[in-house]
Amino acid sequence: MEAPLWTSAPLLPLIRHLVVDFDQTITLKDTLSTLITASPLPNAPEIFERHLTKAYVEDYVAYVQAYPLGRDSILSEFAFLSSLRPIERKSIERVEGSDIFKGISRAAIALAAKKVKVRKPAGFAALVSKVLSQPAGKVTVLSVNWSVLFIREVLDSINSDEGHPSHLKSLTASEFEKVEIIANNLVEDGQGFTTGKIDRWFHSHHNNNGHNGIDGGGDDNDEHGIWTADDKLRILDSLLEVDGQSVSEVDVTGTVSVDIETDTLGTVVDQASGSKSPTETTTSTTTSRLGRGKQGAGFAGYNVYVGDSPTDFAALLMCKKVHIGFIMGGEGENKSLLDACKRTGVKVLERRRVNSECGDADDCDAEGPGETGRKSGLRHCDEGLRVLYRIEGWEEIMECLQHPEQWH
Repeated sequence: MEAPLWTSAPLLPLIRHLVVDFDQTITLKDTLSTLITASPLPNAPEIFERHLTKAYVEDYVAYVQAYPLGRDSILSEFAFLSSLRPIERKSIERVEGSDIFKGISRAAIALAAKKVKVRKPAGFAALVSKVLSQPAGKVTVLSVNWSVLFIREVLDSINSDEGHPSHLKSLTASEFEKVEIIANNLVEDGQGFTTGKIDRWFHSHHNNNGHNGIDGGGDDNDEHGIWTADDKLRILDSLLEVDGQSVSEVDVTGTVSVDIETDTLGTVVDQASGSKSPTETTTSTTTSRLGRGKQGAGFAGYNVYVGDSPTDFAALLMCKKVHIGFIMGGEGENKSLLDACKRTGVKVLERRRVNSECGDADDCDAEGPGETGRKSGLRHCDEGLRVLYRIEGWEEIMECLQHPEQWH
């Protein structure tokens, strides 16, 4: 039996840097309620659900109802998502004040992580392994989750999963250590127990002269964590590299690139309220159709981002260093992100399940990936806005890169 398309070796590396969200992208469900089970407080789950979550939802709903601007363009939606930082700060401070995360050991976090269900773990491990097998391949988890250690323990738990199909390669522990994790963290005391506080990622990394080249922002008042969509965008913009590729190969029409080091939120809101479309901003963009046929000797692979929620909105649509964006989740999932895409005019392509010419799209393999790519390149924009791809599993990422004509 022929191996699936995504396990066959491409002529050139397809993915240079894979960046993925954590909650409900790698995992099947949001994991904060699971992280709470590590708390030594006997009523921690009740405190989290009836007090902390309830208060957050009330603040958010009230803010949305009072929000004065429209949200019908990428820029205006970005302005709204950026303006949520005070809501997130209030929530974090409420969590810290509850002491729900005080006195937690690393062993307790590891135990909680074992309860997390990972989305198609064998497929995820195989994709990560394929990317890391390339000399310059990188994989990063970028999350608004509250514990890097918790995420690391969840990833490590994938290694112990058994029953991998023979054509899928499980990662070794040393390979998974190569996966970088960028997220908030629970502050620890000198004894290895948490203090109840959550770190302020940008402030601490700015004071430590950045992390792997990531600037903390340069703002003396930038004392906040990775909480909102623009926080992810700022990190992503510093994290990704595009050297080895020409500008014509990597720039995409309609990609909004906000000068996140110099522009203030007020400027973004002013632009949004002026009803400017993304292509009317002063940021220059270059029209390009990224097909396999354009992969020349300097092609180093695509930068790929995978997410599922509004906190991924800017990373998927506004970072020009991201070549292809994927929305993870099937029917009934990622409603908030899909609603935002629909409202702002972003086209989301899904896999064509039935092909009129050859029946089931899964069985349509008349040409190799190289030939298909030359005939039908990846579709990156539609009417000036970036196109996103919706997938239900990790194997579909490589299938899309090799056979983009099967998405519509």
